[in-house]
Amino acid sequence: MATKRTTKKAETMAAKKAAKTVAEVKATAAAEVKAEPSKAEAVKTAVVETVKAATETVKAATESVKETAKEAVKETAKASAKTAGKAEAKKPAVRRTAKKAAVAAEEIFIQYAGKEFTTKDVVANVKKAWTEMTGKKEEDIQDIKVYVKTEENKAYYVVNGEAEGHYVEL
Repeated sequence: MATKRTTKKAETMAAKKAAKTVAEVKATAAAEVKAEPSKAEAVKTAVVETVKAATETVKAATESVKETAKEAVKETAKASAKTAGKAEAKKPAVRRTAKKAAVAAEEIFIQYAGKEFTTKDVVANVKKAWTEMTGKKEEDIQDIKVYVKTEENKAYYVVNGEAEGHYVEL
């Protein structure tokens, strides 16, 4: 218990001493600040002068950049005017059409049991039969598939994906 009291007294004494020291430092600092107001004003004046000088330097640099940009724009305009004049002087390109390659004539003949017909004939017969059966026009045909069965003497067909066993006789 005695140690607690002793430590408490020591703490309060240290706090009082610290408070005294702080008060002394504040008083000394206030006296120094009052004694040296001219130093603060001199620093303030120096800072203001430095800022003014920097501002003038920035203004001069900005003007220099503006002048350089104007010159660059003028040179670019002159160059584009020259190239535009050259482009107008050139003759337009002559377009040449490629010659179409000759398509080899293809015709397929089917012969069996003494009969002969072409695939074109079969497709034509299928189109005719389909238009008669549906009442639609040949232009309505998007795709057509023909299956020739020579042993049955028939050609089965599918038009636009519709397969219902339709056929034509060969």
